Amino acid sequence: MGDSMSDADKIRMKRLAKLGGPPAASGSSSTTPLQENSPNTPSTPKLDESAAAPPPEQSPAPSNPFSQLGIKPDSKPRINIKRKASPPQMGDGTSDTRPNPPPQPGVWEDRTLSSIFRLTLDPSTTKDLHGHRLLYVNSVRKDLEEEDGGQVQLRTDVLDQAIVEAASSLPDGKPLDYLLGCWKRVSKLYRGMRGGNKEDPRFKVLKEARRICFSYCIFAATMPEEMFGQEPPSENVLAQHLLVDAENDRGICHDFLNEAVSRFDEDESVKEALVAAMEALSQQLAKLSMNDNTKPYMLAMRNFVRYQPLLVAMTESPMFLPPDLPPEAIETSTLLGPFFRLSPMQAEVALNYFTGSQTRDKAYVANSQNALRMTLAAHQDELLDIANCFIKTKESREKILDWLALIVNENHKRRAIQVDQKTVSSDGFMVNITVILDRLCEPFMDATFSKIDRIDVDYLRRKPRVLIEDETKINADQHESDEFYSNVATGTNNFITEIFFLTVAAHHYGTEAVNTKLGQLQKDVKWMEKQLEKFELERHKFSQNPTQLALYEAHVKKLKTALEKGQCTILATQGVLFDELAQSRSMQFMRYVIVWLLRMVSPGSNFPKKALSLPLNANQPEVFKCLPEYFLEDVVDNFKFITRNIPHIITSTQCDELVKVCITFLRSSEYIKNPYLKSGLITILFHGVWPVRGRAKGVLGDVLYGSDFATDHLLHALMKFYIECESTGAHTQFFDKFNIRYEIFQVIKCVWPNTIYRDNLATEARVNLDFFVRFVNLLLNDVTFVLDESFTAFKQIHDLHKELKARDSMEETVRQEKEEALASAQSKAKSYMQLTNETVSMLKLFTEALSDSFTKSEIVQRLADMLDYNLDALVGPKSSNLKVENGVEYGWDPKNMLSEIADVYLNLQKKENFQKAVARDGRSYRPQIFTNALSIMQKHALKSAEQLKEWEHLATVIQNTKEAEDQEELDFGEVPDEYTDPLLASLMEDPVILPTSKVTIDRSTIQSHLLSDPNDPFNRSPLKIEDVIPNEELKAQINAWKTQKRAEAKAARESALSEKVDGGEPMDTSG
Repeated sequence: MGDSMSDADKIRMKRLAKLGGPPAASGSSSTTPLQENSPNTPSTPKLDESAAAPPPEQSPAPSNPFSQLGIKPDSKPRINIKRKASPPQMGDGTSDTRPNPPPQPGVWEDRTLSSIFRLTLDPSTTKDLHGHRLLYVNSVRKDLEEEDGGQVQLRTDVLDQAIVEAASSLPDGKPLDYLLGCWKRVSKLYRGMRGGNKEDPRFKVLKEARRICFSYCIFAATMPEEMFGQEPPSENVLAQHLLVDAENDRGICHDFLNEAVSRFDEDESVKEALVAAMEALSQQLAKLSMNDNTKPYMLAMRNFVRYQPLLVAMTESPMFLPPDLPPEAIETSTLLGPFFRLSPMQAEVALNYFTGSQTRDKAYVANSQNALRMTLAAHQDELLDIANCFIKTKESREKILDWLALIVNENHKRRAIQVDQKTVSSDGFMVNITVILDRLCEPFMDATFSKIDRIDVDYLRRKPRVLIEDETKINADQHESDEFYSNVATGTNNFITEIFFLTVAAHHYGTEAVNTKLGQLQKDVKWMEKQLEKFELERHKFSQNPTQLALYEAHVKKLKTALEKGQCTILATQGVLFDELAQSRSMQFMRYVIVWLLRMVSPGSNFPKKALSLPLNANQPEVFKCLPEYFLEDVVDNFKFITRNIPHIITSTQCDELVKVCITFLRSSEYIKNPYLKSGLITILFHGVWPVRGRAKGVLGDVLYGSDFATDHLLHALMKFYIECESTGAHTQFFDKFNIRYEIFQVIKCVWPNTIYRDNLATEARVNLDFFVRFVNLLLNDVTFVLDESFTAFKQIHDLHKELKARDSMEETVRQEKEEALASAQSKAKSYMQLTNETVSMLKLFTEALSDSFTKSEIVQRLADMLDYNLDALVGPKSSNLKVENGVEYGWDPKNMLSEIADVYLNLQKKENFQKAVARDGRSYRPQIFTNALSIMQKHALKSAEQLKEWEHLATVIQNTKEAEDQEELDFGEVPDEYTDPLLASLMEDPVILPTSKVTIDRSTIQSHLLSDPNDPFNRSPLKIEDVIPNEELKAQINAWKTQKRAEAKAARESALSEKVDGGEPMDTSG
């Protein structure tokens, strides 16, 4: 070889020095001399692996799953007992016990290196004994002939030159493919000798060959153009080999990764090469979906994270956490994003699973969803494995937490009213993140809540990763929140706290956002279906014009494509969200959130070991008030979804805690500002008492029916929110309240058979009278409204049916208008009748248990007026207007309605106030309607004989009272203005003076007014009943006037009677 070195040689030597020092001396000078070959040694060099080294170890088995749990595998050596082979026999039958002579050192080294690297110095030898093609290295042969005087054998000191020459002349031009195969062969031999004598010359040869081979593998991956004269590759060469099976000659095995990691400290280029390869794989994976083969990518990442230095190196990549990344790019432009992005919720994957599902049966869809769930579960297991490796390594833990925080912080827009999906992360990505975080929380979520105190309530005041500045707080305005969080807490945040707060946020922006989107998507699909129906009906308009018909067909096709995509996305989303295992994990986490919140609002209670005390303290903890609203919203949304769709997965302990959180925040509703959060608690209870298979009272009914906590507090909590929901602040509040109250009624009906509830309610009505009267007043308002709306709708239906029967004489446009009006009235009747039946039923239950409360002066007259009006509508002269065809279709049963209203009358029959109130109803009361009602109830056997007698007696009492009231009115004559109520124009019984307007009004009138309006009716200033001033002087005057008038009337009647008895005629005083 010449003295001067070429540029390529200089580069090569420099790289060699950097990668592992200079090559070892030649085998002849650096190894211990070996015995000469025996005459029996074959002259053709051949690598006999079984003779050259002990049997190689098998490829590493998959990692022991128990090692991930911290359990060390059994370290005892395995004892293999093998039968000793018999020595070869001599010709005379005796055993040949002569030792096999070892090969000459040069011959063994040449033969071994030739077999590993598939090289030859003999141009006539083109293949080895196994048929593998050998690469002839001519330059190496010439150099050896010049240096060694004709002895031509491969040695480690010329191996680098031989590799460069061979790799540069490959027919396929892929040096890394060739070198990785060499690596596999040399590693196999090296493993076989690793347990032997480290001073064995053969071991040193293999060790050096292995070192050189790895160095050139890195050269081939990082600088193929400089080392081997190859064209620069268009993509990362090493990345493609990571996707190949590790057992394949082209694959990257664990031996390779182990060697690479061991060189990190001495050569940064090795680390850079591997990290760059993984970055390339991540970028490739970002363009794929679950429809593609993504398993090799996942396996490559899982192999990488097994090596701590390599895992840490990935977190140092600029791609791991790039700055200023928009939300939609996180899943495609970060290192881990594409791995977490894979989901069957991707549109193209959903189409693959469910195309044509509208024409298939339900079993097909169910099977497809089961397959989808199994695929996703397997993928999420792999994601958890990857995430766990980052979490368990101290150097990478902070980076993975930063990455998770970036995801939740940048996706706040996912909970906007109108979401632009192009500006946020995808649903599948966010669901995967949420599920993985749920599972990362599992280690500290034990059944006894032993680690719940580790969740630091001051986390959000200690420079948290989770940003909450723009989040609505549970019960604090922006000023209060800013002031609270301006006081920074001392100390550091522990891992449990970090992962807990991240998981709560992930639920809000992840699965709960997807749940909300699912509802909107279902509405969009229904709208598209209606549009498609309309378009199909208009086809005939374009049939004569080919151009317009083509445009029409294109539009219909586009609509059908969008419709099928939406339908498939709905089915895929439902398949993911209805995964019972994933929802069970989510519910388990929410259980922890519930307990954490209840401990926060009841400091010192040691819940759940000790029972909660209600109502909660009037002084709300600031830390709770300033929490993001989504802490409670996540709980509400999660359990609303589960109790509605998959209630059977809720366990008994979860039922108990769920009931407690609902009752607690409804009983102490002032702790929550958002009325829709509280209505969500009602919805959970409503779904919880809905019958399911095997549970007549639903999943929560038994707990509500029998637990002491529920019997003590449930009814008050429900009644309190019944009052509060009168005004929610939304433009839909009028209709919202009826939906909320309908759900409240169902919960009350479920528990009403338990007499403890009725006893507690009676006590509540006595102790907290004003509260109960407000509830009764609103109940009466509802009954009045829904009955009136229902009866109005039935009258419209009756009239429109009658008109449409004579449609022969009706114009087409008029007929169409009538049909549309009929459809609207029918829809209205259905919705209101459901509310009517429940509201009247509830009125019946409450009047039966609490008749005194319903006959208070401020409400009894309104109750009587309402009952008389509806009784007249049912049995009076206009009752025929309520007769409609197919009344059952609307939930309309007039006989049952009459029976329910009659029950209310009978419940209050013994109350004198009620009897007088019915008699004073000048608008609707007539004795005849009671007679008609009696006749109908007798005819249809709606009441027992005893109840019919009670009804008849009540009718007689009311009629007598009416006559007495009319006579007293005649006796009083003209009432002085100063004694008259200014609102009702009736004689005052208990006059009071309003404090600001100074108007005198009857106490019952102002009480009734304040039930619906907390202001003075004359000047609109705030007013409470406690503020009114009794006008005792005026009351005494009224009583004296009434006494005088009664006495005068009595004297007049007696005088008239006396004159009649005496036979005289009364004096004519008209002149």
